Amino acid sequence: MSNLMTFHKILPGCEEGNRAAWRAFLADNTPMVFQLFGVYSPWTPERCLDAWREALRVLSADQCTPLRSFSHQSEREFLVDLRAFLLDWIATKLEPSQDAEDPPAPTVETLAALLKGLPLLHQEIAFLTLAGYSQGTLEEVLRITPSAAGEGLDRLRANYAPVLNRSEGQCSWPSAWIGISRAARASRQKDCAPLRLLIRVLDGQASWYDKTPVEEHRSACLHCLELWTSLLEVVSWERATAPWPAEKIEPLLAAVPIKAREKPKTSLLARMLAPICRSRGERFY
Repeated sequence: MSNLMTFHKILPGCEEGNRAAWRAFLADNTPMVFQLFGVYSPWTPERCLDAWREALRVLSADQCTPLRSFSHQSEREFLVDLRAFLLDWIATKLEPSQDAEDPPAPTVETLAALLKGLPLLHQEIAFLTLAGYSQGTLEEVLRITPSAAGEGLDRLRANYAPVLNRSEGQCSWPSAWIGISRAARASRQKDCAPLRLLIRVLDGQASWYDKTPVEEHRSACLHCLELWTSLLEVVSWERATAPWPAEKIEPLLAAVPIKAREKPKTSLLARMLAPICRSRGERFY
């Protein structure tokens, strides 16, 4: 988040309609939103900008009710919530006919069968490849070598060879894939790890006692795999993007509710002394 305003001040400030808070929010998050749109939508950059304006209106509607529902505990938790919100919002704008027909889109069932028995890293590689990542961008998200990525793609070659040859990251079946993501998020079980624990695992702050059962569970849980790769995505986007230019923020501010600046209240003493000060050519502070 912005160096001038911390994460824990930005969200409450946006909810209160503070202009500076919204400027910081847009500066920090707009580049990551464009990364998300680039992978999970078929839109041009111009359409992405319009879409972000539309999404901002939804996000800030009813006194920022959707925004208030996101985690306010940590920036990464918030970004995972924002990502899920935007994917669901994108889905309302897409038609299944926009998905590629060859190869046909995976389903929850075919995806589960494809991932079954793969080592965790190879599951992540296969999942993110089907999500839309090229091998080059995959290496950036997972921070792995090209050879490691290549080994993880072997199981995809039989049915999904065309997606392995793309040079740019973009999902071949955005409508279907967002549906898979939504189903995975809805399949949470009581033994699924909370996002906060996954963040500790990612940061190397979890002990083997905590980390081992989390990883064993994730190897057979589509919900936790989707949540884990969501975390990897937002961290990579945050790492790779620079703040949105100040001159491009102003047009976006029209899409969010901002309270008019209140004039500072003048004390009773100041109002009483002001005429005297003016008569003497003085100013009362």
